[in-house]
Amino acid sequence: MYPIGHQTRVTSVSLGKTILAQTTELSTWSEVLAQVWVNPITFKIQRAHWEILRSDGRLSTSTGDVPSLTGIEAYFGCGKPFRRALAAYPPAAVELFLENASALIQAETFIYKERGHASLGAYVDYWKEFYRGSCRYYSHLEAVKRSWGDYVSIRQPSTNLFNRFKTFALDRCADGLVLRACMSDSFHELSCTLRLDSSGENINEAAGAIIRAPDQVCPEAATFVDRLTDRRLSTIGREEVSVLLGRGQGCVHLIELVNEAVSFALVTLERTVKR
Repeated sequence: MYPIGHQTRVTSVSLGKTILAQTTELSTWSEVLAQVWVNPITFKIQRAHWEILRSDGRLSTSTGDVPSLTGIEAYFGCGKPFRRALAAYPPAAVELFLENASALIQAETFIYKERGHASLGAYVDYWKEFYRGSCRYYSHLEAVKRSWGDYVSIRQPSTNLFNRFKTFALDRCADGLVLRACMSDSFHELSCTLRLDSSGENINEAAGAIIRAPDQVCPEAATFVDRLTDRRLSTIGREEVSVLLGRGQGCVHLIELVNEAVSFALVTLERTVKR
């Protein structure tokens, strides 16, 4: 087995007078950084910064602040506003700034007072209604043995609110290609492995695992990954992945990881195997 391409993303959220969320992506071809400073009460972006640290020449934008993101709320529903604001930037910039927004949503647990909730219990109750039916945990609240409040209480942050690491690797082996993706953050740990044919076109085998999660109902969602078997990598879209992996009965983090792994593999194949 030998590697074709690797990519790692590191995201952190830190609390000060403002909240800083930043994601660094290191890959075989580039090293880039996306940062946002947001108001802890409104989550509106006060400053955004994009930095190209290393590139193979395919990233055309220059390093610097991104004023077009200023004033946008980095929360649910920010996808379209972010994409409009970053129209002149490469897809990697959109992905990394959205990664920051995702991390801010996770970090919200530890700043519930700033976000207008009287207590952690009130925040947990809000999420039970707001997110009901959106993932396996919130679709099976009657079966949950450990509340979100109990789960997060074992972590007592001061200024570092949240961390997330993602790794993607595409390797060639004797019978084709192997695509691996792993994610570990302050609340979850999961992975998926897709075995592809030698061209990288077809998914011959798929498996997933949820190693660490809020409750025992969550790991059951990993069984849906097998549904990707016999699908074509180049034509499977985000919506199809969501449906195959169970949507509200699945794990939103695993669905996102698989979608990111597919995008990474397609870009890697275009740059290496198929060129």
